[in-house]
Amino acid sequence: MKQFLFNLKAKNAHGLHSPFVYELYTQVINPCLHQSGELSDLLKNELSNYQGNSVENIKFNVQIIDINQFDSKILDINFEDVLIIQNLRKPNNLPRWNQLIENEQIIFSIELFDLGILFFNPIAPKQHFIFKKS
Repeated sequence: MKQFLFNLKAKNAHGLHSPFVYELYTQVINPCLHQSGELSDLLKNELSNYQGNSVENIKFNVQIIDINQFDSKILDINFEDVLIIQNLRKPNNLPRWNQLIENEQIIFSIELFDLGILFFNPIAPKQHFIFKKS
C-alpha cells in the first residue's frame, strides 16, 4: 500500500524543468531502476562515473549512508558530495527524511521510495523530486 501511495505522487521525466535533473533521471536514475542488483550500489557506480552535459567539470563523490546513522546537524559537505540515503521507509524514518531535505545546504533531493539522493552543489534553486520508474 505504501508503494502504491508513493507512485501516485511520484513522477517520471515528463514535465521536468531542470536540465540537470532531467538528464540525471533519463541517463542515470531510470536506467538503474530497470536493472537488477542493489539499487544503492548501481546508483553509486553510475553517479561516481557520471559526466553529464548540464554540469561541467564536476566529479561526484558518492557515499551510501543509512538514514539511522546520519546526523544532519553535522554536515561537513563539499559541493561535489552526493549522499545516497538508505531505509527511508523503515518505521519512523520518513519524518527524519522530511526534516533532512529541509536543510538549506541540500540543493536537490530525490526520493526513490526507499532511497534518497542528496546533492549539495548550488547549480539551481532548492528543489525536491519524487521519482518512479518510467
